[in-house]
Amino acid sequence: MHPTYTITAIVLLLVAGVVGQQAVSMRFYTVLGPGAGFFPAILAGILALLSLGLLYQAIFKADTLPEIGFVADPLAYARIGTVLVALMAIAVFIEDLGFRPMMALFFFVMFAVLGRHRLLLSAALAVALTFAYHFFFKGLLNVPLPSGAFGL
Repeated sequence: MHPTYTITAIVLLLVAGVVGQQAVSMRFYTVLGPGAGFFPAILAGILALLSLGLLYQAIFKADTLPEIGFVADPLAYARIGTVLVALMAIAVFIEDLGFRPMMALFFFVMFAVLGRHRLLLSAALAVALTFAYHFFFKGLLNVPLPSGAFGL
């Protein structure tokens, strides 16, 4: 048994349980589309499945897991901080700038800065994912998205 992975899997499984319990108390679907409980329920289920997979590996295949500790190196914390700042920027500016520009910028930062991909590839992936997300949420799920000052 690998204690680091086991503890992590159990904590994540508990988080999935709490999120799932809260999600079932909300409406899953409404006449307008997905309700408040839709995405939390889906994400809680995915997190629970991944946590169970990690727990299985930690218990039965511990010898195949890399040795890690609970404290990461400073560069890892800087990467986490970059993601958090990018997510906060989306929350602050999405109403003013719109869904597409903010998501394109977010994806670009994730690919170019954190993923260390070439700029042209990062830009192409950011634009493609932005339009795919827009089509999924607006086109398929009919979720209203902020269009911002530019109508995007």
